[in-house]
Amino acid sequence: MKHLILMFVIVVSLCGPALSSDNIAIVKKVQGKVTLQRGENFTPIAQGDNLQEGDVLITDSGASIGIIFHDGSVLSLKDKSYLRIQAFQFKPIEKIFDFHLFLKKGAAVFQSGKVGELSPESFIFEIPKGTIGIRGTKFLVDVR
Repeated sequence: MKHLILMFVIVVSLCGPALSSDNIAIVKKVQGKVTLQRGENFTPIAQGDNLQEGDVLITDSGASIGIIFHDGSVLSLKDKSYLRIQAFQFKPIEKIFDFHLFLKKGAAVFQSGKVGELSPESFIFEIPKGTIGIRGTKFLVDVR
């Protein structure tokens, strides 16, 4: 029994960051220099990193990033992009959904997941001069 408890503690301590309820997405692919801004901190981002509400993704010239959100939505950012994850809540049992992205500049390809399927009115993709609503779709947006 002691060994089982010890094993549980080790697994939780090693996997804790990946299982955190603050994590809303995972980085699946990075090409070139992509920077994560979290609060006042700027750090390079790598494949396997977790993302949180409020994170800002900045892609340099020639860079790109692919992300999968916990609802199965897929986002690809092209080079010279600036995107902020304004909000993300996916709690289907409680019927709580909120997904809000803001693309200040650059290009993105987005394919909606379960939030778009279960509660399309809860999804907002904002750009400087407008908003894109979805109804379970895939789209490309380019902001210059």
